[in-house]
Amino acid sequence: MLLIREFDVLVHEMWRLWARFLPQVGTWLALGWLLQTASNMASAMMGAAWGPLAIIVFVLGVTARVVSVILAILSLEPGLPTTRGLRAGSEAPNPSLPTTVTRTERPLEVALLTVGPVLGVYAVWGVVDEMIREGFLWNTVFRRFGNDEWSIGVSAEWLPTYLAVGVAALLLRTLWGRLVRDRTSAWWRVPLLFLEGLWVFATFFIVLIALREVRIWLLGVNIWRQGQHARHRFLEWLPEMSLPFNLTLPEAVARFSHWLVEVFVPGVWLGIALPLVWLALVAIVFGWREFRVRDLVPERLRSRRRRPLPGAAPQPTSFSRAVQFLTEDVRMKYLPLGHAFRLIWRSGPFLLGAFLMLAALLAAGRSASAALLSVTFAAGTQSDMFLAFNAIDFVVETVFTSLALCLYAATFDRGLADTIGASSAEFEAPEDVILDEEGHDVERERVEVLRHHDEH
Repeated sequence: MLLIREFDVLVHEMWRLWARFLPQVGTWLALGWLLQTASNMASAMMGAAWGPLAIIVFVLGVTARVVSVILAILSLEPGLPTTRGLRAGSEAPNPSLPTTVTRTERPLEVALLTVGPVLGVYAVWGVVDEMIREGFLWNTVFRRFGNDEWSIGVSAEWLPTYLAVGVAALLLRTLWGRLVRDRTSAWWRVPLLFLEGLWVFATFFIVLIALREVRIWLLGVNIWRQGQHARHRFLEWLPEMSLPFNLTLPEAVARFSHWLVEVFVPGVWLGIALPLVWLALVAIVFGWREFRVRDLVPERLRSRRRRPLPGAAPQPTSFSRAVQFLTEDVRMKYLPLGHAFRLIWRSGPFLLGAFLMLAALLAAGRSASAALLSVTFAAGTQSDMFLAFNAIDFVVETVFTSLALCLYAATFDRGLADTIGASSAEFEAPEDVILDEEGHDVERERVEVLRHHDEH
């Protein structure tokens, strides 16, 4: 019954946000879609003759669309009671909460700090693949099927171009970030939005090309063929035992392995992991970027630190500086995403279960609506079909993406109220030290506090 109640509440909250904020959310999403479509068209018209410039124009549109999604999420804040209360100071938050949660940030600052994680999620979960396919579609319109003239590509010949673009974007992003670091106006950091998008996209293209080449190599080497032969020999070794549904044991094992790889794993990846990560992204948009799991632990319990050793502190070496530079993106942008995921996980199984059910229904409705509209309006000539597909994509993007964002925001806000008062046992720091500055046995005190909490 708790699951049904949470489901009903989330449906009402989602519709409430959607009915109230559709003009703002829809405007941001429509603007992002239009900018990306215009950039895809311009990039395809340039073709390969323009070299990296066509890639830059393509990435500019993708970055604009990602920023529009971030601003659409941010526009929902006035309808979220817990989040708004933390910003307005009407709630009584834990004093250890990060300051970005309790103060209002400018939209440009939010976009600058969250565009990297959103692009990273887009790349890992295949959204970037869809954007690349849209770019390919526009190239087929202007260049037909002449792959050599396309403005983007994923063949090995494009690898040097993407390497050059990626290195240039990384260096320019680092240099420009240092130059404008002390500037008070956030507008000086606007180029960092584009450079971040260019860096992430170039990295994704490089990884995609490398994975394709590795796959081709694996298909040609002997170890791959030996693995296939071993699988067939294992199935032949199994006894021909009759099972229900007219199956034998080898057939059942073969079908189960196929279902596990082709259905179950992708289903968990897209139907469970992706919506939960989107909740973490919403948390980051609303200020939980500087959040660490230890921030929700009472001050006494998170005062653990290593007892300082006598002597001067060691100076950082060149190697440690290089490691810090190379891992800066992970530490400053993507690691907080993992901590925010733990924050979302604390919402409880009933809320998350209802959320995943609603997210699955929205995804199914999106696919069914796109298919129905395609059959109804895209059954004509090739030019009519192309125009219809663009119109259908625009409608589906505006309606279902806005509904999904309202669902993410409503779920996050509903779970946040309980989470910020959670037990410190859920958010304890790594237990590498047990003594604080005064030499107290913090681990024993922590156990006593948790035992007292459980008793009450």
